[in-house]
Amino acid sequence: MQLHPSGLLRTDDQTFLGIDYTNLKALCRIHGLRLRDSNRYQSTEEAHNDFMNSYQNIFLRPKKMVARNPFQADSKVAPGPEKLKASESQEPVNRSLGHGRQTQETLINQMIKALKKFPIERSQLEHHSIHKMLKVFPCLTAQLSRHELQQISTIAIIETWDRAQIIFGHNGFYLILKGSVTPYTQETSKEAVDPKGSVIGVGGSFGSFQPPAGTEAGITIQCTLTQEPCEILKISHSGYAKLKKEILAQNYALKESLIQGCHFYLQWPKLSIDRLANLIQMKNLPANHVLVKEGKVCPFVAYIREGECYILQDINSLMRTPQEKGSRIKFVVVGKLGPMESFGEVSILLDQPSPCSIVTMTEVQVGIIQPDALKGLDSVTSALMLQTAQPTYGKLSQEEINKEYIRQERHKEWDHIKKRVLSDALLYNGIKQGNGKWTFIRGGGRRSMDKSNPIQ
Repeated sequence: MQLHPSGLLRTDDQTFLGIDYTNLKALCRIHGLRLRDSNRYQSTEEAHNDFMNSYQNIFLRPKKMVARNPFQADSKVAPGPEKLKASESQEPVNRSLGHGRQTQETLINQMIKALKKFPIERSQLEHHSIHKMLKVFPCLTAQLSRHELQQISTIAIIETWDRAQIIFGHNGFYLILKGSVTPYTQETSKEAVDPKGSVIGVGGSFGSFQPPAGTEAGITIQCTLTQEPCEILKISHSGYAKLKKEILAQNYALKESLIQGCHFYLQWPKLSIDRLANLIQMKNLPANHVLVKEGKVCPFVAYIREGECYILQDINSLMRTPQEKGSRIKFVVVGKLGPMESFGEVSILLDQPSPCSIVTMTEVQVGIIQPDALKGLDSVTSALMLQTAQPTYGKLSQEEINKEYIRQERHKEWDHIKKRVLSDALLYNGIKQGNGKWTFIRGGGRRSMDKSNPIQ
């Protein structure tokens, strides 16, 4: 047994608060026990057994708080040691589960409060909180796209139902936020419904986003009976259809503005732009992603909306030097592509290999047209594209590419030398980068960060 700095006594794997001296004195008075100042040669067997059975009582142990189960009736019978250990091990889990359940109920109550307003009266923050909460329900994320889920709060409403009421779900999608319902058919009456049967609780749904076809009508639950007071989110068929049309119109306007923003298409007629806009697919690509490889036909036509790309040319292929196995290919940056610029039209229509490689410099959002779709355009639109579009970047001569490569390598080497000299100078004077002595504050002043400096 040893005393820790915290003031607690620890023996084996148990923690004690201190010594109960009343029990210690009683333990020393056991008849037949050999003590240091007694004349006995050894303790009797009976005294030894009494001591070993009672010595644990001299330690003061902290009281163990056992969580009371609110769903269990009070009982005067004390639980056994096995049940006590099980309840102690489950106490942290139950506490975390209870806290998570309470947080979820709070968020649902906040969402219900926002949904009780008309969609036009909801603030942007309320729309955001509704969208954040609806992402938790798998029945929504499995059936709606990302754009639809972001805007579904503009058409969603809340309905309040009392117990033992019939809800007809043939005209929309219903999501249960509070309460529970059971499927209901015309053959069954309200009294014949088994409350222990299939119950749809919080997070469950019935109905559909679109009017079901003949084969789907029997699969989807169309009618339910409330088992308790319920708060149910409703998305009507008409509201969802209107939302889909609005999203399609927004996407089409985005694609149309993307094409019109490129300088090659400024003078194009509206009809030709519409034909291209119908073929575009929007994609998000990460940084350092190879879009086009030098010497190969472009895999697609791309219109950059956000981000930048490098235009690279291979040094080794221009110098016609044999590549060693395992050697690294050297590229030189000959240009950049930014927002409202395009590439790939001439390469695909004329089936020409690209004179350069294109790699994303940052995260890029692009609209792409696949080669099969582009070649399927009418002859007028194809001829117009060949007349206006130009190759992404003409192939440079060997002398030009060598000069550009030397210039870029010298710039990299100079940057490396500056950083190395600066780092050595700071380290020699005991200064670490990012830990300056002065911190500049608003208004042009500065304040010393050295606590030993008396002038603060």
